[in-house]
Amino acid sequence: MRWRVRSRSGSASATPSAPAPPRAGTACSSRASRWRTGRSRRCRSTSTTATSARRSSTPRTPRATQASARSVADRALAAAVSRLGPAFASAHGATGLIPYVTAGYPSLEASLELLLAFDRLGARAVEVGIPFSDPIADGPDIQRAAEWALRARVGMVEALELVARLRARSQLPVVVMTYANPALRGGAEDFARRARAAGVDGVLISDLPPEESPEVWAALDREGLDTVTLVAPTTDDARLPRLLARARGFVYCLARTGVTGRGEGYAGVLPERVAALRRATTLPVAVGFGIADAMQARALRGVADAIVVGAAFMRAVAEDPARGVVERVGGLAAALVEALS
Repeated sequence: MRWRVRSRSGSASATPSAPAPPRAGTACSSRASRWRTGRSRRCRSTSTTATSARRSSTPRTPRATQASARSVADRALAAAVSRLGPAFASAHGATGLIPYVTAGYPSLEASLELLLAFDRLGARAVEVGIPFSDPIADGPDIQRAAEWALRARVGMVEALELVARLRARSQLPVVVMTYANPALRGGAEDFARRARAAGVDGVLISDLPPEESPEVWAALDREGLDTVTLVAPTTDDARLPRLLARARGFVYCLARTGVTGRGEGYAGVLPERVAALRRATTLPVAVGFGIADAMQARALRGVADAIVVGAAFMRAVAEDPARGVVERVGGLAAALVEALS
């Protein structure tokens, strides 16, 4: 099944498409140039001869080998530019906190202050959610946050500007959590370039399976962006290797099925699932979906490389969006960090 663009907009302000880059080549390859110079026949003949010579003198490389080489190169580029790898490596196996915020909830200024507070508290990385009208993977808390931000006309452009403002004051690794519709409306290349320019380290497109739209993943790879993949409790052994092969930065292990938010009853079998994942990959494993308090965090200390917490923070914001947001959310984050230490 191929990805299908949703009809509804994820933002009140659409992201403009960047103009397509000019095609590489000589002046002879341009139709206008050929008409001006009158040398199109000679250029075409010379180009054909040179191409034939290269083909005859250069041994063919099997496609599988070429794909493998590209994969190695993509991983090397991501490792060189992403902050995620060093952040996990410097932790020496300790379990860290990855907080989530919806960009623009309750305001862009408050979002920036929350991200800076997470940095001061020692978060391993942060997730910044792009507001979207159909967040199918999110529960009511993050849905409410997205609706609030969309009413304030916060979309992809504003969210990436938020990341850029954070980047000017912090080197905290940033993963953008989004859906295919808002991310790819202007094209995969445009989104990847904008994300890299803003200082994004990784991208999680929650409704785009790794098996689909290879051109999207290739565009992210070319910009050196880590691509975080989701592994669900229902993921079978046949599909798992494909997910892990696509993963960069870290693997996101879902604590349970369903949507983000409150959940219980997963801690008993979760350590075994995480241990199996860690045997299957050299990447760090982060656990999310339903982790809300210090007791749940403590149960995962030493089990996962990180825990991802989002809905609990958005609930804390919702208690009073106008007052005490940083204090309330910061207090919860501090309790989670202490439980993991």
